[in-house]
Amino acid sequence: MFDKEAVCLEIGSSKLRAIVASEGVNNTLVVKECASREYDGFFRGEFVDGEKLGKNLFELFNSIDYKKKKYNKKIYISLPAEMTKVVNATASIELDGMGKASKADVENLKYQASIKAKPDECEVVTISPIKYLIDDNQVDDVVGKKGRSITGCFSLIICEKSLIEKLNSLVSELGFSSVEYLSEVLCQSLFVIPEEERKDGAILIDVGHLTTSVAFVKNEGINSLTSFSIGGGHITSDLCEAFDLAYEDAEKLKRMCVISVAAEPLDYYDLPSVEGRIQRIPEMDTNQVVSYRLETIASAINQCLIIQDINISNYVPIYLTGGGVSKIKGGRDFLSKCLGRNVAFGRAPLPGKNKPEDALIYSIAWFALKNCD
Repeated sequence: MFDKEAVCLEIGSSKLRAIVASEGVNNTLVVKECASREYDGFFRGEFVDGEKLGKNLFELFNSIDYKKKKYNKKIYISLPAEMTKVVNATASIELDGMGKASKADVENLKYQASIKAKPDECEVVTISPIKYLIDDNQVDDVVGKKGRSITGCFSLIICEKSLIEKLNSLVSELGFSSVEYLSEVLCQSLFVIPEEERKDGAILIDVGHLTTSVAFVKNEGINSLTSFSIGGGHITSDLCEAFDLAYEDAEKLKRMCVISVAAEPLDYYDLPSVEGRIQRIPEMDTNQVVSYRLETIASAINQCLIIQDINISNYVPIYLTGGGVSKIKGGRDFLSKCLGRNVAFGRAPLPGKNKPEDALIYSIAWFALKNCD
């Protein structure tokens, strides 16, 4: 028997990551296995090289000896924002007289909402409540409360059936007997953003290697979601072009860059190249290249907020996850300046596991364990 053990797959824009985890004491997470593998990623919601995906997955799970160690045969797969869409739906039912609402009534509401909102060519990944009403009075939970009618406003995260069918086939070949799909945005939102802040709404910005998502979170659901295909990898590419560097060297330079400190004309980054020599790169020029791309990302984030019709007041908290910006020294502060708002790091509330770039993988494991059969 596999009590509270979850095998999870994260589909990143540059890496595939697998984690096997179980629950520890005091709401902690015990990581039994964790591995990653670089692959061609995805662009605008489509895998760049779908033909190689099966091989990449095989090598990933082979690296943790999945079959030999006889882990759980159920796998949880998180779907990226670019491969999903958020739709909102409302459903209502009448109760008998002044009857009490039951869990079955809530499930009925969810079913009606999913039928209403889901296109034929799509599958529902998750359905989460944004708010409940009982006789037009808003409540956090309707179960056990009396009324004549109950209404649920739900957030549905959907994706194309063809994607689910492809992934089902690939993981079946790996030996998994069942699959449950998760939304990476929902997992992170519920894990890293405190419940009290989600009640009035909060924003989660996840900047990855090749993609960025912007979500407005309300209570237990994602009220709106937009994404675009720009991330930290584009900063690396800009540095490659600006200084004629190999990609690995440009990635090193990006990690050395400190954009929070004003550089002087004679300041240089001493970059050890893959060829073994030291190359001196002007700090001012480097910071300018990085800052320009960060401004582009910030501008796109602002456009996402406009599309979502979100009025960012001083009271709406904003959280940043992913390694695209958070691993750049001064990157978060620069993003805050561009947005005109304070941006906090979104961290997994786990001892020793609180890097913003790791928020997603631990969020997936946490969410999976909470939903284990």
